[in-house]
Amino acid sequence: MLRYLIITLLTVSMLGKVSGQGNFVFIGEVYGRTLDGLANFQIQNFSGQAHQGKVYLTVKENISKNVVVNMVSPLITLSQGNNQFPVSAYTGSSFSFPNNAMAAIVSQTRNFPPGEYTYTFRFQPNDKSDDFESVVDANIQPLVPINLISPADQDKICEKRPPLSWQPPVPYPPSMRFRLQLTEKKRGSDIENLLMSAPLVLLDNIPSTTVSYPSYAPDLQEGHTYVWQVIAYQNGIILSKSDIWEFTVQCSDSAKANPNDSYRELRELVNGNYYYATTYLKFSYQNHYNIRKLDYEIYETEGGSKKIKNLPDIPLNPGHNKIDIDLSQLDLEEGKHYIIKVYPFNEPAVIVRFVYQENSNQ
Repeated sequence: MLRYLIITLLTVSMLGKVSGQGNFVFIGEVYGRTLDGLANFQIQNFSGQAHQGKVYLTVKENISKNVVVNMVSPLITLSQGNNQFPVSAYTGSSFSFPNNAMAAIVSQTRNFPPGEYTYTFRFQPNDKSDDFESVVDANIQPLVPINLISPADQDKICEKRPPLSWQPPVPYPPSMRFRLQLTEKKRGSDIENLLMSAPLVLLDNIPSTTVSYPSYAPDLQEGHTYVWQVIAYQNGIILSKSDIWEFTVQCSDSAKANPNDSYRELRELVNGNYYYATTYLKFSYQNHYNIRKLDYEIYETEGGSKKIKNLPDIPLNPGHNKIDIDLSQLDLEEGKHYIIKVYPFNEPAVIVRFVYQENSNQ
């Protein structure tokens, strides 16, 4: 008797899971990022016979409670069992976008902004059989979040009007804009509230990923610590926020490179002041993976982060290397600030800032 009771309960449980005539299978975190990705779903037909009908899809953002897009497919035929939604049916579907900011972004870019979404799929048969629907929730975040670059976190710099740069989030649509906030760090104060309520520098609607320190703002003060953050947004919708980084203005111990003993470990230079490179940029580098050539780039830190061209190839040996990059052969300007970005194999990039000098007497 107990055996038959268990079988009966299992049967009821299975019927509860498949109470309708079918089911939709959709992986929201993978395919729910783009409008084109919505085509990647399967339909399971449990009715035991084929049906013709239409698929209705509604995508809603749960925090704003806005419907972002509605889709209605042309007439399709569902065979028994599993059915991949046809590409031709998706391209032939009609789409409508409600009048709200998030829907406008999806309509313009075909990408869904970060948010918490509900995807509601419904199949409406043409005959008198029952319709069925499935609901999928997904949390969509940027594939790559926004990251600050310069000044580096916990850095000490000898610039009272420093340029500021960051890496945009991915995807990076052309209509994305940035808001930069910078203020002095004060002991006992909530940093996020300081940035929002009393920024020393507030720049909005920035189209690029590098800005000069604004002319209207006061000079940063020697010995003071500052915090900054960049926010990416589109059509008024925040897409990504950077971490809050801090740096200190400190000029008293700006160590100029000693031409006779200047091979400091590359990573030791990251959190120091600007490295003063006299004709040659010198550093030591550990080649742990037997890479044959140094993978690196040099950029200006002013005027839009222009990339320096025609960099020389730097051969590497296994283990410890002493690197000399002849800057005099490059198109660099005396006294100007630059960034060298080195890409170790299978490790994060190492970024070091330096000032170019043509002789050691300056």
